[in-house]
Amino acid sequence: MFKESVYVIGAGSHAKVVMTTLEACGIGCKGIFDDDESLRGREIWSVPILGTTYEMPDTEDTLAVVGIASNKIRREIVSRFKNVAWPVLIHPQSSVHSSVRLGEGTAVLPGCVIQADTVIGRHSIIGTHSAIDHDCNIGDYCHLSMRCCVADGVSIGRGACIGIGSIVIPYVSIGEGVLTGAGSTVVSNLDPDGVYVGSPARRIPKIPER
Repeated sequence: MFKESVYVIGAGSHAKVVMTTLEACGIGCKGIFDDDESLRGREIWSVPILGTTYEMPDTEDTLAVVGIASNKIRREIVSRFKNVAWPVLIHPQSSVHSSVRLGEGTAVLPGCVIQADTVIGRHSIIGTHSAIDHDCNIGDYCHLSMRCCVADGVSIGRGACIGIGSIVIPYVSIGEGVLTGAGSTVVSNLDPDGVYVGSPARRIPKIPER
């Protein structure tokens, strides 16, 4: 018997990862909301897509998690709601020390290790098999992709996205909105809003948005 039931926002691939984490935690999913109107009435694993996020109840007894990988979109959707409760999700196959502080809506996916006195902000994603050492500070709306390795004393700013398999050495600071490419090795501070790739990670020009 599931101990409680929540809504999931988003019906894409990351929503499936969130739903499997809910299942592992013994939490039911009573419906999905997605802003793609064409998905209304469809199902993911027998869970119905009920409509757009504008139709989700915004009440104090509403529990919801955001199953969207994009930091920017996650932040925009959360800003629409004033009363919804956003539970923290920790997959039971992960190890999170009791001194770790996790902000509302943050999801720790399977196989992660988060060591003592680390602080992670609101609505961040800690990807499968990532490791975060002690005394790190990770901001709101961050996304650490699968198998990231973050050493002790690291600071990661709001909205940063750390690519799959990236390595961050101790005591460096990663600015807000930074994106690192897959397999990057961060060995020095990274300025905000930059794109960094390689080993060691070096800044490259952003691709203009169309």
